[in-house]
Amino acid sequence: MELLKLVKPFGSRQWLSSMSKTSFGQPGNARRFTSSPDSKVYEFRRYLIQPNNFGNFLKLAEENMHLRTNVSKCLGYWTCEIGSSLNEVFHIWEYDNLQHRADVRLALSKDESWQKDFVSKSFPLIKQQTNSLMYMPFWFNKMAENKPIQGIYELTTYDMAIGGQVMWGKQLKASIEARMRLGCSDLIGVWYTDLGHQNTVQAIWRYDSYAARTECKARALDDAVLVNKVRDNLKNVISHSRCLMLPASWFLQIASK
Repeated sequence: MELLKLVKPFGSRQWLSSMSKTSFGQPGNARRFTSSPDSKVYEFRRYLIQPNNFGNFLKLAEENMHLRTNVSKCLGYWTCEIGSSLNEVFHIWEYDNLQHRADVRLALSKDESWQKDFVSKSFPLIKQQTNSLMYMPFWFNKMAENKPIQGIYELTTYDMAIGGQVMWGKQLKASIEARMRLGCSDLIGVWYTDLGHQNTVQAIWRYDSYAARTECKARALDDAVLVNKVRDNLKNVISHSRCLMLPASWFLQIASK
């Protein structure tokens, strides 16, 4: 009976009502979700390539990826340098909605050139593939509008406490905005998980160089406002990781057109 008394408040209408009164639980703030027909979705893909074939895979991608980008928008294609599995590529694809993604996948399956020149040749080179479907939070609902440029890209992944953005969205937003205030790096995007490992947040930042990242990190550690905002956010973080990535040369060429 005592255990039931402890559990009951979390299933009660009073508890749900109190949750809905938070700033991140207001109607409209949670409206932007992948099930909405006007919400874009973002597919994150990671490919782990066989070490002795990494160069061959990148060459295949450079020669054939125009076939893929003609069908849907690629927001970035990077090689992972430090902080992740070696010989890994990471890429992001944008779709209008889940049906749009299904239509694109169907079109690609019927594209003889894509299947013959890239898929059939690249699959033997890949050790593992993973993907997840992401969406942007309502407070950051568009990618950086500037075209992708050369630089050092940092992917930060947060495993957040169970409960979703209604529980930790406010603190996360505050910490990211405090970092943006420094002006020493570009925020490319922020995403939450829809399908895949749940309660995950991913953010990508760009620096002009490795030295610029080192300088920006030093400035962040000396900024009292940012330090306090980060501490508040970390109260909701179970674990987090970072990896540095370099954009594929072919992607920069395609994106600049």
